[in-house]
Amino acid sequence: MHFDLHIPDFFSAEGVSPAEGLAAAETLIARGRRRRIASVSPEAWLFGRFGVERQRDWPVAPYTLLADGGAPERHFWMRADPVHLRVGRDSLVLADGAAFQVSRAESDALVETLNRHFRRTMLFYPMRPARWYVRLEKAPDMQTTPAAAARGLAIDETLPSGPDAVRFHALMNEAQMLLHEHPVNAEREARGEPALNSIWFWGGGVIDAEHGRPFSMVFGDDPLARGLALAAGIPVRALPKDAGSVLAALGDEGRALVVLDAPREARLLERDWFGPLLAALKSGRIGMLTLQLCGADSLLEVETVRSDLRYFWRRRKPLSAYA
Repeated sequence: MHFDLHIPDFFSAEGVSPAEGLAAAETLIARGRRRRIASVSPEAWLFGRFGVERQRDWPVAPYTLLADGGAPERHFWMRADPVHLRVGRDSLVLADGAAFQVSRAESDALVETLNRHFRRTMLFYPMRPARWYVRLEKAPDMQTTPAAAARGLAIDETLPSGPDAVRFHALMNEAQMLLHEHPVNAEREARGEPALNSIWFWGGGVIDAEHGRPFSMVFGDDPLARGLALAAGIPVRALPKDAGSVLAALGDEGRALVVLDAPREARLLERDWFGPLLAALKSGRIGMLTLQLCGADSLLEVETVRSDLRYFWRRRKPLSAYA
């Protein structure tokens, strides 16, 4: 069994600090074969592993739509997520809906207003409260920025670009006027919560007709990872609490991918993931462990097999040495 563990933002400011008590993680990194990969977005990494080509954008929308229970078929889909724009020093700054709570009732009420206005142009599909979609008859000639990548930045730097971008800028402005004084947002602001005062177009594309099967099973709650697996006919399971639960669900052969959420507390990663995986490697329960540990500007990939653990002269270093 080959076990892949992908941890987004592991070395970021919000990720794991170079804390004490990470002996298993430090051992796995020190004894394995390491390579540093230039910075890639989470979307690019996942699409690359599943062998899906980039279109004008990485085609996130049709795959997350599939994970959210929709039927993308061969239509062009784009994410149109609810976001909060706040006034910064010199420009508007974006906070995407994933950064705060959006209820189903709020989402449905806002989309009803948008669809009443835009019904001749496009319809919004709120598959999840913070994940909305639009289906277009034709792929627009433009490039977009994922909402997560644009978070905290001035929107002037991250708005759609290209020949068709002006039309979508205008659509965003229309949506902002509709949402500005919406009762849902009045209630949110009265509670001290950020208003959902705009939408963010990104991740457009058509689902790929050809799919590789790089993994025998995928575990995770990330909608893109789940959608890519579903499109490839790979069994998908929700993210379990620890590595032991994953190992209990696996056979002796194949290759499993686990995509963790944003990093947890360091000691919990050690207890729930690195420690059990090191033990499984020592016992032969898994034959190879591949760690993908993401940082702000690069990704550290570490491949470790059981025989590597004998190389005691490859001494452990604190995680800060690899950041």
